[in-house]
This record gives sequence, C-alpha cells and structure tokens, in this order.
Amino acid sequence: MSGGLPKVNIAVVDRVLLHLLQQDHQADRYVVSYALTRPGIADACAQHPPNVSRSMRTLLKDEYVTEHTRSIRGDDRRQKTWQLTDFGRAFAKKRNDELGLTKVLVRDVEGELLEVEAKEAPKRISADISILQVLLHAQHEGVLTFGDIR
Repeated sequence: MSGGLPKVNIAVVDRVLLHLLQQDHQADRYVVSYALTRPGIADACAQHPPNVSRSMRTLLKDEYVTEHTRSIRGDDRRQKTWQLTDFGRAFAKKRNDELGLTKVLVRDVEGELLEVEAKEAPKRISADISILQVLLHAQHEGVLTFGDIR
C-alpha cells in the first residue's frame, strides 16, 4: 500500500532558493535578520551548515545569489549573508510555482486523508506556513495533519 503514497524530496538548492525568496523583503538592507546567515538558512532548510555553504557556492557560480557581509539584528558581529539576484528571484519564483504543484498528503479537520498540491495544503489544514515548510514537513513526516502545525 505504501508504494502508492506520494514521496516528497526537495533538493537542497531548491530549499535555499525558496527560503531566500521568503526573505527577499530584506534584500539590500544594511541590518538583516538571522534568517539570511548560514546557520539561519541551515535551520530553515533542515540542513547542516556545511551543506548550505556548498549550495551557496553553486548558487553564486550560477549567479542566482550575491554574497554580502552585513550586520545581524541582535548580534554584535557582522556575518556573511546572501540574497537573490534579479535572475535568481525570477528562477526562485518559477521553482516555487513548480514545487507548489507537488502532491502531498494532508489529514483535514474531519480526519479525511487527502492528496493535494503543496500550495493548497496550508488552507486545507488551517496553517500559516510556506510551500517550503509544507514540502519539508511532507518529506520528513509524510502527512500534514490539521491542528498539528501552527
């Protein structure tokens, strides 16, 4: 039976792109949040920091991101941060739309197991979460359940 269940697997580069797209409102700011640092990206993308660094090298080479040294809100020292380029922003939006079509399993308020597109999942389970969070939860837990995710 488990052979028919949708298996979600989101590449590290896609995770980083979607995360940076969510944080795009901080582009070009002098002071940014922890979310744009290597450990912040690692936390948001469920990765170890060395994997983030490796992905960033690829994204820099492909000109999807730029690297900056910025002040971090709540921290005395400056840290390396990244933001999307115009080219990277367009590509990240495209990937967000494509990944939003990924089928995931949700258990709705009535307890019914449904297969829906990732972009529809937050509405079905009444949760204010991003497509990245939906996909990561689906990859690690399998089913998104109404009331379990806030």
